[in-house]
Amino acid sequence: MRVIYTVFCFLLLLNVCMVQAEPISLSLSGQESSPLKVYQNVPIKITNTFQASLYDLTVSKPALSKELLSVAEFFPGQSFDLSFPKVGDYEICFSREKNEVRTCRDLNVLKRIFAQYPSITKKSAS
Repeated sequence: MRVIYTVFCFLLLLNVCMVQAEPISLSLSGQESSPLKVYQNVPIKITNTFQASLYDLTVSKPALSKELLSVAEFFPGQSFDLSFPKVGDYEICFSREKNEVRTCRDLNVLKRIFAQYPSITKKSAS
């Protein structure tokens, strides 16, 4: 029984350590009104999937009027990983042309809850 518990813990640890960034799209598919849902401290990959550069890309927390990240020119195919340590609403904004109106996507960062497993106890032989 102890071996099974040890293997289970190892596999759980391996799964937690091998987390890769979840890709998100900045596409203009008409779904901009619904926020993208991501989890706290889970990396996401932001990629420019357009055939042209994006300009004045920012990641901000609107409630605090705080800009967390700013990229002047985001080239086609370029990407970066990002994670949010705090739960809340964030915003990613960009422009398809220099000095033009910006498009914004809302991000809803949710608290990540881990499942709790019952402890395994060894029964004594009676």
